[in-house]
Amino acid sequence: MSAARKILLLLATMSLATPSPAAQAEPPSVSEEDVSFPAADITLQGTVFAPPADGQRHPAMVLVPGAGPEPSRTQIRSFMAPLTRAGIVALVPHRRTVGYSVTERSYTQLADDTLAAVQVLRARADVDPGRVGLWGASEGAWVTPLAAARSSEISFLVLISASGVPPAQQTAWELTNTLRRDGVSGSMAEHLPVKGVRLVAGLGQFPEADYDTVPALERVRQPVLAVWGAQDHTVPPAESMSIVRNALDRAGNRDYALKVFPGVGHALSRAGDDFENATQVVPEFFDMVDNWVNSHPAGVSVDPPPPEDRASVPVTSDNWYESTWSQAMWLVLFVAAFAGYLGVAGWRKLRHRSTRPPVRWPARVLAVTGLLVPLALLGYVVTVLLTRSAGGVVAGFAVPFLAIRVLAVVALVAAVALAVTWWRRRTEVLGGERVRLGLLLAGGLALVPWTVYWGLLAL
Repeated sequence: MSAARKILLLLATMSLATPSPAAQAEPPSVSEEDVSFPAADITLQGTVFAPPADGQRHPAMVLVPGAGPEPSRTQIRSFMAPLTRAGIVALVPHRRTVGYSVTERSYTQLADDTLAAVQVLRARADVDPGRVGLWGASEGAWVTPLAAARSSEISFLVLISASGVPPAQQTAWELTNTLRRDGVSGSMAEHLPVKGVRLVAGLGQFPEADYDTVPALERVRQPVLAVWGAQDHTVPPAESMSIVRNALDRAGNRDYALKVFPGVGHALSRAGDDFENATQVVPEFFDMVDNWVNSHPAGVSVDPPPPEDRASVPVTSDNWYESTWSQAMWLVLFVAAFAGYLGVAGWRKLRHRSTRPPVRWPARVLAVTGLLVPLALLGYVVTVLLTRSAGGVVAGFAVPFLAIRVLAVVALVAAVALAVTWWRRRTEVLGGERVRLGLLLAGGLALVPWTVYWGLLAL
């Protein structure tokens, strides 16, 4: 091999072995640090995301996410990247596992946890302690005003998709939207969400069901940036916007911005209503946060509210027949009337007392269907609340709900047939059988107002 060819081969080898400037590792745009800190009865964990160290003190925020499963590390990073590029330090605490579950939580306790996280940021050398704020998204937007109202060390508040109405009322509004989007129309979409949520809340299985954010907002003196998506189907955006504005005005707060992004939903994303990936969030949102936190144009700025086809409906009711205790008494009556009749029939069969009752088939049909209707409906209500799905929908009817309606009609027809047959054969119905049929027929009569209440007989 000639000397020239050897030199060319050596240069080629060096060019492959030496990384180009673009291929060299770039300095990280964000640093991550896992932290732990005491919060009342437990020690909480979290992660601090910060811009590269530059010897400067930066504004900072504690991020309080919404309900549901905690976001993954990858999802959190995607949200943090635009904030750290804007020079904002952010602490994302892990949600407490003690005292927080589907059926248990306290916003006061979560606010205490948030204030404990604030102290972590204020103690950092890269944070300006006079510019530490809170970021609350969805459920977090109930927690952060409560924390801000209790501490003068909070400098500002960012609210994303905040609900101005109580959690139970918001959930019923969301569930109605979900059913309508699934194609459900008529009595189910109208009756089941509000009454189902009322029932679950009355059983104590809906934590913070009646929490009212207004008193906390009325004590917030810090600057507030609140943002909603115009197509939000989870919280009522226009209604919430009005409630938040009125509360801040009553607080004498003259430094807030209420903004609406068109064409996006609860997560400010055109891809869906879940806070899954910041790359789907409208980029203007992060630009707005950057400008508002770092430059902070003071004063009041309010966008026109988005169109909203209906307001949310309060879940609480003063009517006795809508209370959970009333519904429980109905259920006890149905079990006593219908299951009691079937139980006596089974006992007689076991005792080989085969005397044929004078009124047989209408009574048996009423006992079976009358017992199935309330049990099936209550089970279906719980299923819809947990899954946020109506099941199969045909011609505007949810198939499970339609099946329950058919059972209800059969039960009521059987009750009428029982009354007619009993009257015709009244001389044959004696003694204990009269008591047994009387209780059964009373259950059938009680089924009428109950089915009307739940919309099972509505056209």
